[in-house]
Amino acid sequence: MRFKVAIVLLLMILSTTISTANPGGKGDSVRSRDCAGSCHGSSSTNGSSGAELDIQYHNEVYAGLLTEVTTSVSFAEVSSNNMVGLTLLVNSDGAKDLPANDGWEIVTDPNGGTNNYVEIVDAFTIESMVTQTWTLRAPSNPGQYSLYLAIQHGSPGGGIAMTGISDSKPITISEVPENLPRLSEDWEPVNSRGLGEETEITLQTVNTDTATVELQSGGEIITIPVIDDKFTIPAAVNPGTVQWRVILEGEGPTQTSPWFRLNAVEPGWEVDEFALYIQAFALFILCVGLVLVRRPNSSDSVENKYDNTSEVNSQFGQIQQPIIESPSQETSPPPLPAGGLPPGWTMEQWEYYGHEYSGDSQTGGHL
Repeated sequence: MRFKVAIVLLLMILSTTISTANPGGKGDSVRSRDCAGSCHGSSSTNGSSGAELDIQYHNEVYAGLLTEVTTSVSFAEVSSNNMVGLTLLVNSDGAKDLPANDGWEIVTDPNGGTNNYVEIVDAFTIESMVTQTWTLRAPSNPGQYSLYLAIQHGSPGGGIAMTGISDSKPITISEVPENLPRLSEDWEPVNSRGLGEETEITLQTVNTDTATVELQSGGEIITIPVIDDKFTIPAAVNPGTVQWRVILEGEGPTQTSPWFRLNAVEPGWEVDEFALYIQAFALFILCVGLVLVRRPNSSDSVENKYDNTSEVNSQFGQIQQPIIESPSQETSPPPLPAGGLPPGWTMEQWEYYGHEYSGDSQTGGHL
C-alpha cells in the first residue's frame, strides 16, 4: 500500500504542469474557434455576443510578403475584468480554421507574440471601439483568401460566456512586382527583449537602395538611421512595447512595412527541466526507501502471528501458579495404655486411631 502511495506522489510531481486553473483567462495561444469545454465550459451555456467585429487591411497584399491587418471591436458588453479573447481565423466552421491552414503566418500579434488567439484587457464599453493590429506574412500563392475575427468574453452579470464571429473578409493576394523594394521573405522581426538591453536589428532587403526606420514610443515618432542594413533600438527602462516600421526605397514604388512591436519584459524564472526530473526521481527513491525501512520483517510477522501473550497479560495480569497444601498430620501417635496395645490392635491402627481409643472400647475393636 505504501509503495502505491509513493508511485502516486511521483506522478503528481511529474505532472504539475499538465493542468492548472485559469481564472483570469487561458492565455495567448494558437487556437481554433471550437474551444467549448476548455475556454468557457459547455457550448450549451454560451450566449451570442452583441459586439460588432471588423477587419481592415491594405489594398495591395503581395504573395509571401508582410502585411498589416487591423481588427476592431465595437459595442462589446463584457464582464467586470474587461478581458476579451480575439481569434484570427480563415473560416467559420470551427475546424481547419487556423491561419496556417491557408498559408498565413502570424509574425506579430497585438500582444507581441505569434499567436492567432490573444487576450486583450482594455476599456471595452458599449460606446467604445477597440482596435488591435496584427502583422502577417501572406500566403506564397496568389489568389482569393478570407479572414475572420472571432470574439469571446464574459457577460456583464457573469456566469455566461459570450461568443461571436465576423462576416467573411475577402483578400486578394497578388504577384510581387519584380522591382518592388521589400523585406526578404526569410526575414523575421525580433518580438521581445529584456529590460536595459539595447536591441540591434539586422534587415534583409530585396531591390532596396535606402532604408529608414521610424520608431514610435509614447505617441512620438523618431527616425533611426540604418547603416549596413543594421539599426539599434535604445534600451527600455520599464516593461512596455515600442513599435517600429521601415520605409524601403528603390527603383520600384516606395514601400512602408507594417508596424512591428518589440516588447520589453522583466526576466522570468528559468527552470531546468532535466534537473527538475532528477529531483523528482530522487524524491521517489527516498519514498521507496522509507517504505522498505518501515515494512515489518516477514519472519517476525509469522512468529508473532499466534503470540498474544502480551495482550492476555495486559488484561488479566500474570498467571499465578496455585499452591497445594498437604493435609495436616499428627506429629506422633498417642501414648500406649499401661497394658500395651489393646487386644486386637496393630501398631499401625494405633498410630492412626489411637487418639480415639477409650478404655470402654470392646476388645479387638476401635471407634
